[in-house]
Amino acid sequence: MAKNRYSNHELVEQLGGKADVMRTKTVTIVGLGAVGSVLAEIFTRAGINLRVVDKGRILEEELQRQSLFLEEDINKFKAKQSKKRLSDINPHVSVKSFHEELTKDNVYLVESDLVIDCSNDINVSLMLDKYCYKKKIPMIYSYVSGTKGQVFIVDKKVSLEQISEYVINKRISEEGVMAATIHTIAGIISSKAAKLLLGVSHQDNMLDFDIWDFTFDKKFVRKNK
Repeated sequence: MAKNRYSNHELVEQLGGKADVMRTKTVTIVGLGAVGSVLAEIFTRAGINLRVVDKGRILEEELQRQSLFLEEDINKFKAKQSKKRLSDINPHVSVKSFHEELTKDNVYLVESDLVIDCSNDINVSLMLDKYCYKKKIPMIYSYVSGTKGQVFIVDKKVSLEQISEYVINKRISEEGVMAATIHTIAGIISSKAAKLLLGVSHQDNMLDFDIWDFTFDKKFVRKNK
């Protein structure tokens, strides 16, 4: 078999020979900070089309956790610069970037095959939750702080509001964040995303972990009756 940039991906048994199907899909990433920027690179290298939404700038103190960006990117807009960096990585992927603050008036920008919430802002998360739940778009919620991470899958059966009592309420500005936390959660999310894009069933839809204590707690949250 002839080798190409996706050959190793296509050999993964669990993908069932459908890595090429994933390349027909589009994923929206809301927030190009720590987790969002890492995920954007992972998906781009896998050939998955992207829509990215962020109004912020790249700050020097954030380079420790935003591996997509370089020193020369400091003070540039994340959305615009991410498109440039991702196009350098894989020019065959479609990347649509939106330098906008996501509100109820433009939340339609996220319409795609899958939405990944990397905003680390519970108000944005709940807005996305309602929109995706209504539109039946699968969504992966993520949150990181310090050494802790949280992933939750929203679909037609369950919404983010149902786990409000479990949501992490610490902020990176208060506790910082380890690169290990970011890359761990990015790996988990990208694996879950592959299942969702390929229509593979998933049982556990919530995961809490602490990379320092090496603890992983999986839960299955059911729909409210």
